[in-house]
Amino acid sequence: MKIGSLIKFHRTKQGLTQQTLADGICSVPHLSKIENNSKEANEETIRLLLERLSIDLQDVEKLEEEIKELLKQFTDQMYYLEREEVHKSYKALQEKKELIPFTEYLYLYELYKTRYFLFTNDLDEAEKQLKWLSAHKQNFSQQEQYLHLYVGAIALILRGKMEEADKQLGYLIENAVLTPDYIGELNYNFSLVKSSLSQYGPSIYYGKNALQQFKEDFNFIRIVNTQMLLAVNYSRANMFNEAEEIYKHLIRNTRILKMTNHLPRIFHNMGDLYHTMSDYEKSCMYFEKAMSLLPEESELYMLCLYNKAISESQLNRLEISEANFDQLYQIASKSKILHYQLFAKFYSLYINDKETDAMEYLENKILPYTKKHSELKESHHHFAHLLSEYYKERGQYDKALELIN
Repeated sequence: MKIGSLIKFHRTKQGLTQQTLADGICSVPHLSKIENNSKEANEETIRLLLERLSIDLQDVEKLEEEIKELLKQFTDQMYYLEREEVHKSYKALQEKKELIPFTEYLYLYELYKTRYFLFTNDLDEAEKQLKWLSAHKQNFSQQEQYLHLYVGAIALILRGKMEEADKQLGYLIENAVLTPDYIGELNYNFSLVKSSLSQYGPSIYYGKNALQQFKEDFNFIRIVNTQMLLAVNYSRANMFNEAEEIYKHLIRNTRILKMTNHLPRIFHNMGDLYHTMSDYEKSCMYFEKAMSLLPEESELYMLCLYNKAISESQLNRLEISEANFDQLYQIASKSKILHYQLFAKFYSLYINDKETDAMEYLENKILPYTKKHSELKESHHHFAHLLSEYYKERGQYDKALELIN
């Protein structure tokens, strides 16, 4: 505890001058040095100053210990994804924020607070925090520097800057600089980044590392999240048996742990897996299972409906497929989700043998839109490939090559 700073804080808060506080205890210059933490006073002088300010030294020491324990609780709750509890801890820390600067935990508190804003997806507040931290990083301990780098990497992930996040997380993992408390989460986030960069092998490797750590920590929610990530990457890496096995475990585990809010996403991903395996009957079945648990206006419902319509078309059930695309267009229009309106209109033309119109619509409407939105990168590649194949079939190789590039 920076006792001198604490004395100054309470003196000014009580409206006392240095002369009034020091009178009969020590000289004003001596008090000034104490308040600036530049001179250590003897215990009796400190006791008398605190007594005049009506502060109990034992209470001060107890408060510092409380702040230390509260910070540990705060970061543990974020690690275990205890959302309700973490909000309570943040509120408790806010009630002590005036006193935290007088402890050795100031920068740790600010780092955890930044992590909290990222945890709650409050990117504006997180950005302000990161600027403040950057201005003070010369005062950080080595571990605080590494934690600052890690928190910054999470912010990059949430902003979609995966290449930058990849470099920062790679440095932290390669140099093994973070404390063991962060190993599982660090590997999970690195796996997430590798997956987004289509590096499925490395993503599976770091996902397995994360899973092992979460199992050791009995971190059940993160175990489920990591299994979801692994299953997606197994599917993309064409390791279908492995993906199928994980999804079976996920369905059972989410029901046992009463985490049924994960089921729609699991069923959607299973539908996507079976679509990739060309088992379109199963694909439709799992998309329908997911939709039965979702409100129509949710984006996941629209994604399931979109993918189901494509699977139905692969089964040559064109009337059902067209009805699905019509429904998608209506829901997306009502919810003002433009990309699903565009996709639905394209496929409605495409499955009705209006290929020329569909491709013209694809080139002039869909590709310019998906190119502008990074979150639609996969869709952009998919539609660019469709149009490229269309031009190749017609001998227009220059146009096809341009799209591939």
